[in-house]
Amino acid sequence: MSAVRLGIAGLGTVAQGVLEILRDNGAVIAARLGREIVVSRIASRSAKPDVDLGGAQFSTNLSDLLSDDVDIVVELIGTEDTAKTLIEQALANGKPVVTANKAVIARHGNELLSNNGQTPLRFEAAVAGAIPIVQALGESLIANRIESIQGIINGTCNYILTAMQEEGTPFDQALATAQKLGYAEADPTFDIEGIDAAHKLTILLSLAFDHPFDFDALHVEGISRVTTEDIQYANELGYRIKHLGIARRTEAGIEARVHPALVAKSNLLGEVDGVLNAVQVAADAAGTTLFSGPGAGGAATASAVLADVGSIVSHMGEKPQVQAARGTNSQNVLPIDQVRCPHYLRIPTKDEAGVFARVAQALSGHGINIEAVIQKEPSTDVASIVLLTQPVLEQQIRAALDEVQQLPQVAGDIARIRVE
Repeated sequence: MSAVRLGIAGLGTVAQGVLEILRDNGAVIAARLGREIVVSRIASRSAKPDVDLGGAQFSTNLSDLLSDDVDIVVELIGTEDTAKTLIEQALANGKPVVTANKAVIARHGNELLSNNGQTPLRFEAAVAGAIPIVQALGESLIANRIESIQGIINGTCNYILTAMQEEGTPFDQALATAQKLGYAEADPTFDIEGIDAAHKLTILLSLAFDHPFDFDALHVEGISRVTTEDIQYANELGYRIKHLGIARRTEAGIEARVHPALVAKSNLLGEVDGVLNAVQVAADAAGTTLFSGPGAGGAATASAVLADVGSIVSHMGEKPQVQAARGTNSQNVLPIDQVRCPHYLRIPTKDEAGVFARVAQALSGHGINIEAVIQKEPSTDVASIVLLTQPVLEQQIRAALDEVQQLPQVAGDIARIRVE
């Protein structure tokens, strides 16, 4: 059979990874699929003469990827608006699309999937790199009712928190090291403020709960306020601090939130360190499963891209099947104020008698019970009272901390981290 021809948009790390894998493993891929995969065209803003294009035609015009000598369009340019336009044009021309663009799917997935008719749009590489979580949720676990997803889905945040945990490195220094090693961008905002993870959780939420792609429904926090002091106290209490994407089915609705969280050391997610990603899925029939592996990088993400290409090729010649748009689940995503969970609190106070009693009284007045306490002899005139609360509504803990913060004995800003 004739070769399947790819048109790649972009020539960055992931695109180069696709070229390298096809060069090194092309014969193996062809043997498994029964058809050779070749790259016929590449379009990017600028040429990179040092990159071996393997005979592909190069252009700076993305519309060239809609030519007749392209069977599948692979979108790897990263920008949102331009990528969306290319995907729309390719689908309108009957060309299947593979994308690694998490922002496009998170923000425009409903429109793209509802308008693409019988032309496949695949996005495994948009979430967690080489981890096949999109396929798992969309196919392997299709017989299950998914109850919850907890994921470490941003390698930059996980690297920084691991460095803070293992080496006692302050946040700013750990971030600088991540940038030096290429794990963080020069402008790290999307990573450290949780936006990247929120794009990915939007996709997981839609797949797991048949919910519309709705990025704006998520509650999003980053890790820039986490301190080594919090990490040390969490460790004493039997926890690790991780940046999590969480989606959970409850009687009141669906929780969907991205934020730092205390994770018990006994939880498998607590052992996932460095730049690795991991997604833990709880389902009624399959039970709890953990998917872990490289969440970024050229080779890992390119592997996921080519997995999608292979899936499309495997079904070529069959009767087309319409991809359903998400959105059959009518459950609402809960506002963060309606989420109930335990909390870690670190309250800096003056070294005076009776301070803990005042704090406990204020919390109790809002119906908040204390699960555990750490209170050490201060080395200065400021002491830290560290508490774990029992599960409490978000709106209750906020109201309580507003009151505690105003106590004359409180000597600084209160740190609060949710507990999973």
